[in-house]
Amino acid sequence: MPFIVQSIQLRSYQIPFREPFQTSVGTFLNRKGFVIEISDRFMAGNSGLGEAAPLDGFGMESLAETEQALRESQRSLINTKIQTLSDIENLLTDYDRTPAAKHGIELGLLNLLAQKQGITVSQLLVNFYSGAVCDRVAVNAVIGAIAPELAATKAKEYIDQGYRCLKIKVGTNDFELDLRRIEAVRSQVGNAIQIRIDVNQGWSVSEAIANLKKLEFFQIEYVEQPVAAANLIGMAEVRRSQSILVAADESVNNLEQLQQVIKAQAADIIILKPMALGGILTAHRAAAIAFQAGLDVVVTTTIDGAIARQAAFDLAAALPIKRACGLATGHLLRENI
Repeated sequence: MPFIVQSIQLRSYQIPFREPFQTSVGTFLNRKGFVIEISDRFMAGNSGLGEAAPLDGFGMESLAETEQALRESQRSLINTKIQTLSDIENLLTDYDRTPAAKHGIELGLLNLLAQKQGITVSQLLVNFYSGAVCDRVAVNAVIGAIAPELAATKAKEYIDQGYRCLKIKVGTNDFELDLRRIEAVRSQVGNAIQIRIDVNQGWSVSEAIANLKKLEFFQIEYVEQPVAAANLIGMAEVRRSQSILVAADESVNNLEQLQQVIKAQAADIIILKPMALGGILTAHRAAAIAFQAGLDVVVTTTIDGAIARQAAFDLAAALPIKRACGLATGHLLRENI
């Protein structure tokens, strides 16, 4: 069933982290963004929710630019008729420069379209692209760049909660502290638990090679974005020079960058952040390209609110992903939207 956009309502939000979230990019104290509600002209009470929340340092526009794009959508998208996913893709090409805003608008439209058809967003995706919906998606827990003793305590809590994969933030100015953090977690959880590390571009090429060789003993599943996002030659060198798999994250903010990563043979795994890519439709296309190139895919959030987290789960459930995804981030925030 088609729908016609009757109105687009915006509500800003600011949610504090439970604790300051430390990465090599910086320390985050809160998440700011917008909830988008898109209503249908055909049937009163039908609406779709979206979320737009750019995050500093992850290749997205500023919050002010997000708001400007969303305000423009309130004028330009009214009375637009939507019948298929292709209609949504074609409608939003002008929003490529503001991926967080595009994500929010697209998600509102997708949720409304799925609601009109009486199916989930995951089912909407597999009906359009083919495939099957998974009823369960494995997830990892995240440990920030914190003291080793505290990291070990958090790791035990996560394992007690049922997690079998942990991602540890590293890439600070103190590798010895990073090393001790990883060692403390591995000692706490044993060898049956997967550990992956996220550098967030924090190392030079020579540092990455040297550091990862020292970490091989700890059976690291993969290292995420070990060097600067634009340095694909360097990332390829890191990948060739040691045994830990390399995942590209900030290096892949659009499909063109993904193709460059593939061409440079700079990664084994592609991290897909729907908010940074401009929505789950682009992220789904990125996954198909990565799979075709023989790479693995992991879907993660940018520590978003519940609406965007659900969208990331819907995407992951519509893809044949074998690795744990970074979707269990809601507990890092004090409240939901």
